[in-house]
Amino acid sequence: MHKYIRPASIYILLLSGLFISFASCHKSNGLDSKDLLVYMQGDFGDAHNAINAALTLTPVSVWGNTSFQARAYATRQMAAATDVFIYPDSSSVAAFNQSAGKKCRLLPSDTYKIDANQHSIAAGSMASDPITITLTDPMLLTDTNGYVLPLSIEKINGKDKGVSISTNRATAYVYIPHVFTNVDTVQTPLSGTLMTRTGWNVTVSNTTNGSPATSMTDGSNSTAWRSSNSSTAAKYVIVNMKSQQTIKGFQLTPDYVSTGDNPTSIRVSTSTDSISWTVQGVWKGTAPASGTSAAAPDFKGINFLAPVTMQYFRFDILTWVSGSRTGIGELNVVQ
Repeated sequence: MHKYIRPASIYILLLSGLFISFASCHKSNGLDSKDLLVYMQGDFGDAHNAINAALTLTPVSVWGNTSFQARAYATRQMAAATDVFIYPDSSSVAAFNQSAGKKCRLLPSDTYKIDANQHSIAAGSMASDPITITLTDPMLLTDTNGYVLPLSIEKINGKDKGVSISTNRATAYVYIPHVFTNVDTVQTPLSGTLMTRTGWNVTVSNTTNGSPATSMTDGSNSTAWRSSNSSTAAKYVIVNMKSQQTIKGFQLTPDYVSTGDNPTSIRVSTSTDSISWTVQGVWKGTAPASGTSAAAPDFKGINFLAPVTMQYFRFDILTWVSGSRTGIGELNVVQ
């Protein structure tokens, strides 16, 4: 015999379940509102309580911000001012790596400075004045695993009764992923002498009949290499210059056989043996300008920030204007 449960009872049970679930989630982050806790906050919404650095290293400079801020917070307004002492915490690197699935190194102490270790949450406030971390020599941050600087609350000093440090939110992490490029953001071709292409060996991922790889070096802007019409097959070009050459960049003549084929992003890699490749960066470009043609091309430049000396160059075409094919009219080198 089934026991009948009245709708009102079901409603009460559902509310109880929701309350228990909410309370459990709330306590799981160590910020139970019944307690006055001080904690560290990374970027709001970041799953690992990290402050994410948007830096790009190049051979000649660093792009992006080199100064970051973090704050300590309280779970409610402070009745009295409370000093918060925040220090780098090397012991927390492993915890971050495990949580985020990374293999970051501790940010070396000689590559940054912190404005102060003592900060204050004023009476009537829930946030401290900011702690500022400045990278003093970001060009040294070359480890491809990236870097992390844990910042932990070591102690607090205040007269607000019952204030304590959160048990599992006492640390925020300045996370600096490794991002490198030697490819400029400007797509106007560099000035310089176009290299002779005699002896080049150009291989491609796949082709469309009548549009072979040799079309990129035949001297005609009216022909083009065009890839297969597969939406899933890899699309790449590998140039073997037969010997190491020092170059400043490439000049691409668009594919005017079908302008929808033209690349809009290309990953550029280099190699000494065509086996091990070093990524130089990702080129971002646009479709050929309206009104241009094979007779009056809209040349595109894949320009290196620092000249590269290498024998093999690989172009993995990641996106293009439209359709399932991609293509290039002519491929020249600027020396």
